[in-house]
Amino acid sequence: MKRLLLTALSVVLVGCQSQPTQFAIIGDNPYEVENYPRYDLMVQRINDSGADWVIHLGDMKSGGGSCADEELQRVFDINQQFEIPFALTPGDNDWFDCERESAGGFDRLERLDKLREIFYSKPPALPIVSQSTSETYGDFVENVYWLDDQVMFATVHLVGLDGSEGGVSLHLDVENAAIEWLNTLFDAAIAANAKGIFVAMHADIYPFSGDPGWLKFVCGACAEVRPLYERFHEALLAQSRRYTRPIMLAMGDTHIFRVDKPLYDNGKLVEHVTRVEGFGEDAVHWVRIEVHPDASDVFRVRQELIRDNVSGSGEE
Repeated sequence: MKRLLLTALSVVLVGCQSQPTQFAIIGDNPYEVENYPRYDLMVQRINDSGADWVIHLGDMKSGGGSCADEELQRVFDINQQFEIPFALTPGDNDWFDCERESAGGFDRLERLDKLREIFYSKPPALPIVSQSTSETYGDFVENVYWLDDQVMFATVHLVGLDGSEGGVSLHLDVENAAIEWLNTLFDAAIAANAKGIFVAMHADIYPFSGDPGWLKFVCGACAEVRPLYERFHEALLAQSRRYTRPIMLAMGDTHIFRVDKPLYDNGKLVEHVTRVEGFGEDAVHWVRIEVHPDASDVFRVRQELIRDNVSGSGEE
């Protein structure tokens, strides 16, 4: 009888345990109007998932799509369907590429101001700290961090570009703000004794991940770090030497779902840094991240494929 009572008590205790903090990452979507129904379904699934918040990794529209006020408002409205806090780190398509003729031929900084007006006038319902307090980069209200469950979460505005369309000096200004914010959030995480750091940004600065020696052997022209992002890479490397607990980098831009370890320090793998990339464009799915602050890995990744959004599938 005593054994049965203990078993029953164990079941009750397990059932009462709180669920771990979990959240969704999405990005490079809805991209095109034809994706809107699939995006609506994804929003619904995330709302029903038990996720605590959602982070969008940028590029809500295509690079050639219209950047008119009504189109930015349209993607804002579709994301208002989320019933949980929504955080966005901008992509190049959302403002930088708006200078393209097909996108409307807008001034880049004017579109960034409009994006901020639409998406950042009201902060997400999270205990955020914003870069708006910076003396030098106070305009970057989109750069935020918050502490939850002994883990630091942050967005860092860093857009994807190759310099072929100009705007390098503007990119450098954005990168300078990103570096300042990266250093600020790591200082805050260390001061808070955070057990892990999660950093979300748009730009994929490690497009060719793998051992540097192997990469050079198979592709001598392939850069270990994406050109124009070397300074941010060096800042991240320096912070990874200071902070040796788990760090997860979430990136968008290249539309490739993957989980890997792209950071090397003088040819040696930085083992406590993990990168997760979300789905993008035609692949309208999401990624669930669970947070286990007392575990050695802290962040656990699970892809969430929506069967109805898989091409050629009508299955639920």
